[in-house]
Amino acid sequence: MSRPGNPLTDRRSLLVLFTVLSVVLLDQLSKAWIRTYELGDVIYRFGFVRIVRTQNTGAAFGLFQDQAAALVIFRSIGVVVLLALGVWMYRRYPTLITIWNRVAFSFILAGTIGNLVDGIRFGAVTDFIDPGFWPAFNVADSGISIGSVMTGISLLRTAFLERK
Repeated sequence: MSRPGNPLTDRRSLLVLFTVLSVVLLDQLSKAWIRTYELGDVIYRFGFVRIVRTQNTGAAFGLFQDQAAALVIFRSIGVVVLLALGVWMYRRYPTLITIWNRVAFSFILAGTIGNLVDGIRFGAVTDFIDPGFWPAFNVADSGISIGSVMTGISLLRTAFLERK
C-alpha cells in the first residue's frame, strides 16, 4: 500500500476539519443558548432526562473541582497530543485511516476543543443534559464519548479481522 500524503493537505482530511468545526459550533451554540438561563433552571423535561443549566468546574464526573487553570493546561495539552497522534497514525498506519476512524477522531478532538473553549472563557464547563442517573453533560462530552466508542468498535473490528 502506498504511503499517504500530507494529512494537512489531503482533501479527504477536509472531513475531519468539517466535522470538528461542526461539532464545536454546535457545542458552543448550545452552551450559549443554555447560558441565557440561570444556573439550576430546568428548561425542558422529557421522561427522565432534563435540560437544565449546570456548571462543572472540574473534569469528567466532577473530578478535580475548582482546578480551572490546571484543567485548561491539561485540555490544551490534550488537543496538541490528539493532533500529533492523528498525524502520526495517518503516516504510520494508513490502513487505519478510514472514514469511520476520521469521524471518530474528529468527534474526540471537537469535544476536547469545545470543553477547552469553555474552560478558557468561563473557568468552568457548561453542562445541560441531565439524565438523572448520570452526571450532566453537553455536546462536547457526547462527541468525546461517541468518538471513543467508535474507536473501540474499530479496534475490535480490526483485531477480529486480523485473527481470521
